[in-house]
Amino acid sequence: MHGTLQPMTLAKRCGIYRERTAPASLVAHVECLWSHAISDSPPSPMAVVPDGCVDIIWSSRGIAIAGPDRVAAFPVIGPGETVVGLRFRTGIAASWLRTPLCELTGTVVPLEAFWGAAARELHLRMTEAESVAARTIALAQAAEQRLPAIAAPPADIAACLAQLRQRRAASSDNPIRLLALATGISERTLRRRCHEHFGYGSKTLDRILRLQRFLAACRSDAQPSLSTLALDAGYADQAHLSRDTRELTSLSPREIRRQLAS
Repeated sequence: MHGTLQPMTLAKRCGIYRERTAPASLVAHVECLWSHAISDSPPSPMAVVPDGCVDIIWSSRGIAIAGPDRVAAFPVIGPGETVVGLRFRTGIAASWLRTPLCELTGTVVPLEAFWGAAARELHLRMTEAESVAARTIALAQAAEQRLPAIAAPPADIAACLAQLRQRRAASSDNPIRLLALATGISERTLRRRCHEHFGYGSKTLDRILRLQRFLAACRSDAQPSLSTLALDAGYADQAHLSRDTRELTSLSPREIRRQLAS
């Protein structure tokens, strides 16, 4: 029908999306390697929901860094395109890029800006590779070559992330204040390091991690009510869940559950 908008689809439900475990040498830094093959038909509008991570993404158009997102991104990928990526663990990418992630939030930047000629060489190797598997191996090998020069993020970043992941109930408490009290590190220092290593403050990351808990629950075989899912994920109630998912993904909780359960 003319004028009818196509429904938004979660990106991982478009085409064929697959994840591969990172090599043992990279597993402390890399959450996964992945590929996303888009069908030959005109693609549906897709939403890439925020997950607190940063990715290296390769396609026929080039190789780039996708910075951390506060809300969903809506990339346009051409029919028949296959994207290959490497997903850094939350809090890790700033050490690899030697750049505060707050400068990359919500952006896609050519990898060459960070790795120079090595990025151009990697794009050429991946372009010439004959399969998705070969491209994935080339990407992992490039990361392994850089690994000896990568410094670990500050210990307080790992502590902050661990605390946020333990917050299973909605709370008005400032996680930075709680962590500062527990560690003796100033709130100002922790806040600055969160922006450097996460791309935004702890409250934003808290919302994103809570959303990811809801998404994980929607993928399970169990079919509890949305109100139960909301409480289990750490929302105050179902209305809180609805507001957050609309703001962060553009989709309703019911539509998210329908897509992930299908």
